[in-house]
Amino acid sequence: MVLYQSDYKSIEHKAEDTMLIIRWKPSTVGLNEEMFKSEIKKSLDFILIHTPQRILIDSFEFNFVIAPEVQEWFDNEVFTIYPKANVKRKAFLIPTNLFTQVSLQQHINDAKHQTFESAFFDSEEQAISWLKQEA
Repeated sequence: MVLYQSDYKSIEHKAEDTMLIIRWKPSTVGLNEEMFKSEIKKSLDFILIHTPQRILIDSFEFNFVIAPEVQEWFDNEVFTIYPKANVKRKAFLIPTNLFTQVSLQQHINDAKHQTFESAFFDSEEQAISWLKQEA
């Protein structure tokens, strides 16, 4: 069930798999830092409401480079919410844009408040299969 649509992303809930799927759109090339944070806060609302154990981030079309200060904000403001929502695993479909790919991986690898397993994939089928495995 689609929960949210904006110019930049969609959020889908798969209750049977306790999973949220967040799909970023090509229009993210027009995002600025404040709009990005606003979109992330919207995701957090749905994460707190639906308490998914699994999150799939489809960032194939993601075109926003996450600056180090935004990565720190994300770590402090977002990852600290995940334990409250019972998030166990987060999979990323990574884009081909090297700069965006590096910023996404760095944003996860440098996190201090990571309480979940994460992995990066280039196939949605592989990502979903991994998400459904027991943590």
